[in-house]
Amino acid sequence: MAAAIVGLVLFQLIPLPPAIWGALPGRGLVTQIDAAAGLGPVWRPISLVPSATWNALFALIPSLAALVLASQLDGRGRWRIAMLLIGIGLSSAILAILQLSGAPQGPFYLYRVTNRAVGLFANRNHQAIFLASLFPLLAVFASAARSSAIDARLRTAVALAIGAVLLPLLLVTGSRNGMGMMAIGFVSIPFLYTMPGDRTRSDDGRRNALRAVVALVILALVVLTVLLGRAVAIDRLVESPATEDVRFQAWVPMLSTAMTYFPLGGGFGAFADLFKIDEPNELLTSAMFFHAHNDWLELLITGGLPALLLAGVAAVAFFRMAARWWRLRVGHDDNVLLAGAGLWMALIFAAASISDYPLRVPSLACFFCVIVLWISSIGPDRATKEGV
Repeated sequence: MAAAIVGLVLFQLIPLPPAIWGALPGRGLVTQIDAAAGLGPVWRPISLVPSATWNALFALIPSLAALVLASQLDGRGRWRIAMLLIGIGLSSAILAILQLSGAPQGPFYLYRVTNRAVGLFANRNHQAIFLASLFPLLAVFASAARSSAIDARLRTAVALAIGAVLLPLLLVTGSRNGMGMMAIGFVSIPFLYTMPGDRTRSDDGRRNALRAVVALVILALVVLTVLLGRAVAIDRLVESPATEDVRFQAWVPMLSTAMTYFPLGGGFGAFADLFKIDEPNELLTSAMFFHAHNDWLELLITGGLPALLLAGVAAVAFFRMAARWWRLRVGHDDNVLLAGAGLWMALIFAAASISDYPLRVPSLACFFCVIVLWISSIGPDRATKEGV
């Protein structure tokens, strides 16, 4: 899949003869400009902004490096990376707390253009999506099904403590997208977490009581955050519905832009320049669209049908791996546990991409490559060995 992505980007950079290039959809304006300027026949690549597409190609290097390096890890190494990611998430949360305690543009902010309480990120949505994706990981870290020298009860207590830090910060960031991803993260927990102790009838009351306590703690944290006036995400959701956001109003004209360059697309990385041509007057403001705030739609605009087909192949692979994980999950295998967390985390990133662009952030793109390798640890060869 990685080779196919790189190949598709390179394909858009191959120069084409003027007769072929001019016949491609959406190239009429450039052809008219060439004629008016007296340039004559010019060989051009599929991408209308080749420099942006070259930049998109080079931007893949960190992700490819993460993919290659992480592929060398064994099961123990994959779990060490998982623990490191939980540590990074906790560090980002602690930094966000320090940011809240200081000035809005204080020394704890790492970027000049930023939001409030973003931790290691510049954008509140990316901080919230990252923190929300850690809940499935915390669930498998705490699970009694995982083989570990650390007692499962202690791991559960640590996971609950970290979750108690992450939950209020997700509300404080002001990210409506993050709230939705947090909900997916919570839904994943019953599927990934197994409680300490044998599954006997005498334990049912204790287990139900623990579930009730956890639910009450979560509810109490949410209520406390709201009462303290810190739940910016809820305030934004109530005061400014998504339908009134200019970013969502732009989706219809963006779809029109996608059809203009269909089926080959206008070029990876070229969205900002392409949308300037079709942007309606009523959407014009002092700010410009650098991204579509819908990565699936931007993928269609820039990559066209080939990119859509690759996304379809990835979706089929995801559902096949999800089905395989569902059959293997009762085996209490460490790799299967981590793959299950990876599937839920991948779902969070896919859902978040409907109204944002998390995988265009280099750190999150590298994170996602590691997730993909976790999922692939229960590949076809392993499934055959297990008799699946």
